[in-house]
Amino acid sequence: MTTSIFISHNSADKPFARKLASDFDTQGIRYWLDEAEIKVGESLIEKIREGIDGVEYVAVILSPDSINSAWVKKEIDVAMNQEISGKKLKILPLMYRKCQEPGFLLGKKYIDFTNESEYSLKFESLIREIGIVYRNLSALGSNPATHIGKAIDLAWEAGFPIFSHPFHRPFQYMGMTISDAAKFVGHPPNSVGNIIIDTEDCHMCLEAEGNFVNYIDVELKRTAPHYMDKEFNSETILGALSINPGELELIRKKTHYHHYSDHRRRLKISVSCLYDGAPLSVGFSSKYYGM
Repeated sequence: MTTSIFISHNSADKPFARKLASDFDTQGIRYWLDEAEIKVGESLIEKIREGIDGVEYVAVILSPDSINSAWVKKEIDVAMNQEISGKKLKILPLMYRKCQEPGFLLGKKYIDFTNESEYSLKFESLIREIGIVYRNLSALGSNPATHIGKAIDLAWEAGFPIFSHPFHRPFQYMGMTISDAAKFVGHPPNSVGNIIIDTEDCHMCLEAEGNFVNYIDVELKRTAPHYMDKEFNSETILGALSINPGELELIRKKTHYHHYSDHRRRLKISVSCLYDGAPLSVGFSSKYYGM
C-alpha cells in the first residue's frame, strides 16, 4: 500500500511545499497538493475534504502566514476531526519559518525546517517519522523543486490548467493491474481491456498488455491544432501534468518530438506532435526505455 500525505500550506510557502512534494515523490509517497488537485470552479472545501479523506498523514507547513490563514485552519480542523473520530490519520507539524505554534497543535512534536542547510537531515527525520525506509536523495541532483516549480509556472503562463486526478503524474499507472487502475481512475476498461478517459481538456488511454497497464498516452486537447514543423516547450507540457523535468534526462530532441528517460522508474517519456493538426501528446512506456 502506497503511503499518502496531504500538504497543508499557505500560498506564501508554495516553493517549500513544492520541494516537499517533489521529495515525497522520490520516496514513493503519494502526495496531495492543491495546485495539482483542484480545478478552477471546483469547491475548495469539498476537494480538501476528499483529499484528507484519502490520506494517512497531513503535513502542516507552519509559518507566520500559514498560522493566520483561514484555509490552513480549515484543513487542520478537518484533519483533527478525522483524527479524533478514530480515523487512522496523523498530523505532522513542520516548522518552516519561525512562528508561534498555534494552540490547536500544542503538544504535537514538530520537525524544524527553519535552517535551510539542515533540510536533508530534517527531511530524513520526517520520512522516518512516517515509518518508511528512507531513500538517499543525494544521487538525484540538487534542488529538484526548482524544476517542477518552473515547469508548473510555465504551464500556468501558457494558459494550461494543472491537471488533477486522474491526469496528475500519469506514469503512476504503469505496471498496475487493469482492475486496480480502473478503481484508481474511476473508469472501467473497454472490451479489449484498455481504459479510456476523455474530457474537454484531455484524452488518456491506459493500454493493456495481458492484465497490466504497459503503455499510457495523454493528449492535451488545448494544444490542437499543432504542426510537426512548429517548436514547442516540452517542460510546459510536463508541468501541466505535474511531472518534474528535473527527474528526467532529455535523450533526443527534434522539432516534432522530445524523448526523455526516467531512469528511476525505467520509463521512456515522449512529448510529441504525431501529425499535423494533432494535439501535443505525452506517452509513457517501459518497453522502449533506453531506446
